[in-house]
Amino acid sequence: MCNRHAFTLIELLVVIAVIALLLAILMPALNKARELAQGAACKGNLKNYALALFMYLGDNDNKFCDPDMCYFSQREPFPTESGIPAGNHLHLRWCNGDVNLRIHPKYGGTLYPYMQDAKAFICPTFARLALRHSDDQFFLAYGDSIRNYKPWYNYTMNAYLGDRRGVAKKTRVLTLSEVRHPAETFAFTEESALVDTQYNQSGLNDTYMIPGNDTMVQSWLDSVGGNPWRVEPGPEGVGQFYDVIAGFHHAPTGNKLRGKGNCAFVDGHIAAHPRSETFPLAWPR
Repeated sequence: MCNRHAFTLIELLVVIAVIALLLAILMPALNKARELAQGAACKGNLKNYALALFMYLGDNDNKFCDPDMCYFSQREPFPTESGIPAGNHLHLRWCNGDVNLRIHPKYGGTLYPYMQDAKAFICPTFARLALRHSDDQFFLAYGDSIRNYKPWYNYTMNAYLGDRRGVAKKTRVLTLSEVRHPAETFAFTEESALVDTQYNQSGLNDTYMIPGNDTMVQSWLDSVGGNPWRVEPGPEGVGQFYDVIAGFHHAPTGNKLRGKGNCAFVDGHIAAHPRSETFPLAWPR
C-alpha cells in the first residue's frame, strides 16, 4: 500500500521554492532592521563620548584634551605591545586586543576616566566589517605582528581640537570658546578600516582624526575661495585627505565608503554625515 501522506518530489520543490521566495522578501527587511539597530547603538555610544568630553572640559577650564592622548596615557609601547615593529604600534592599537582599555584600564589616557561609562568604544557595524581585514597602509604592512587581532574602537577625536603636536598649529583651537560653530564642528567621529586612495590616504589607524595639515588646509581654502563647505576630498574635489568620515552606514550595495558616519558634535548632538563633509565639520574656525 502506498503512503498517501508522503510528499511528492514536486511538492517538496514547491515548498522549497516558497521558502526561498519568503527569505528573499524578508532578508532585505531584516538587514535593514539590523542596520537601524546597529546605527542606534552607535549613536548611543557617541552620545556617551560627547558627555565625557563635556565633563572633561568642565574639569579643565574648557581646554580640550590632546586627541593624541585621549585614549592612551603614552605614545611609547606598552608591555603587551612587544613584538610589534617600533613606532607602528600606535597605528595598530585600534585592532590590538592586548591594549583594549576594558582589559587594561591602567593604560587609559586623559579622557578615558570620563569614558568608562560608555557601553562600547566601537560601532557594531564597524566591528563586523573590520573583523578580518583592514585596507589601512599600516595594517597591511604590520598587521601580522599583532598577536590578538580584535577591533575594539573606531571613534576618533577631531585633531583640530586640542592638538599639541603641532601638525595643525594654524588650524587648531585649544579651548571651547575658540570653536566658532559648536553645532557644526564634530568632536568625535567614526573612521573606517576601508580605503579609497583617491579620497583618503589611510583607514582608521590611530585616535587622531585629521583631514590634513596646515599647508594642505590653506591650499584647499585658497582653491575654493575660502569656503570650507566646498572643500571635499577626491578627484572631483581638492584631492586626497589624510582621514575621512566613515561611510558604512546607509551605504549603497557594494560600496561601504559612500554611506555616512556618525559624528558627536561639540554642542552635544549626534548626526550622520558623508565623507564629503569631513573638512567643514572638522574645521573649528
